[in-house]
Amino acid sequence: MSPPKKFPLKPSAAWFCALLLIALLAVLGNALRGMRHARGHAGAAHAEGVPPALNAVMMGLGGFRGILSEALWFRMERLQFQGRFLEITQLADWITRLDPHATEAWVYNAWNLAYNVSAMMRRPEDRLRWVENGVKLLRDEALVWSPGEPRLHRELAWMYRNKIGSSLDRAHFLYKLSLAAQMAPLLNPDGTLADDPPPGVVAGLRGMRLDPAAMRALQTRFGPLDWRVPESHSLYWSMGGLAFPDDSNTLACYREAYLSLFTMFLEHGRFTGDLEAGVWSTERNPALADGLGEFLRETLAVFPRGGVVNIYARFLAHRVRDAAPMDTRIAGWHAELNALAPDGMVALPVEMLQDAPVLPTELFNPVP
Repeated sequence: MSPPKKFPLKPSAAWFCALLLIALLAVLGNALRGMRHARGHAGAAHAEGVPPALNAVMMGLGGFRGILSEALWFRMERLQFQGRFLEITQLADWITRLDPHATEAWVYNAWNLAYNVSAMMRRPEDRLRWVENGVKLLRDEALVWSPGEPRLHRELAWMYRNKIGSSLDRAHFLYKLSLAAQMAPLLNPDGTLADDPPPGVVAGLRGMRLDPAAMRALQTRFGPLDWRVPESHSLYWSMGGLAFPDDSNTLACYREAYLSLFTMFLEHGRFTGDLEAGVWSTERNPALADGLGEFLRETLAVFPRGGVVNIYARFLAHRVRDAAPMDTRIAGWHAELNALAPDGMVALPVEMLQDAPVLPTELFNPVP
């Protein structure tokens, strides 16, 4: 049997094939960039403050970046199982350098810094540093690459509301005071943003990636927001995510927004402490009631089931309870509350709601 014939490519043919592949990659690359821009993602040449070394790595590795990124993800999963969170931080940072559009890597790394690594620290000051690193990773880096990614907005909103705003962490007072101290010099004495802030204030806000126009728009829509409390920042970022709706994140952004508003309406809407003395205290902000009610109705129109129904019912009950006895709006609020009652149930009477020092857990009774 004679050996198979070989047909080596001539040098000119090899060069032609190489040029064809390069042209094809260029076409596909342009198409990919177009898809990313359509979703609000920045390309390598369009993101602000990108180090030259990162551009060199991205261009040099080409398509192999994805393969290397996947290998690092497998390594991260093993380190997570072993509880080696500091090593995970470095690997996640490499993944985001290899693929700055890897939303999951940014989210995981920020969560790891703010929750896992911070919990390893004994001193509250060290915990604060890692929590702030997690916030900055999403706010100052991930959203530079993908400003139109709603997942990043809602994760950042969650971090402000849950990690900084809640009392789950023993250092939570320090987190709140640090945020308030950063914001206070940029605001009015009551914590609101001035209608026409001076250039220095604008620069300070932009240093925290806050848009003064967007902040004022939220104040116009919802009422006098105190930007010293973390729930205002959660509202800001969740509303930013709603500007880029998608099937998997829109409801979560709505939820972060109305929970932040509800918390400010009921408990933590105004800072009343003393920054110099390091004292944190808050009070409710009833001036947000009209804006919150309108937003809850908007949310119900989009998502007519789930937790928003319960939140709206409690909001209406609070409005009935807090109103002056002769307020003509009470009947309308109570009628709306009745409309939310499950089958076979009816809302508690107005008199019972207004006489209750604390609203009961159950707002409905069986129909007599």
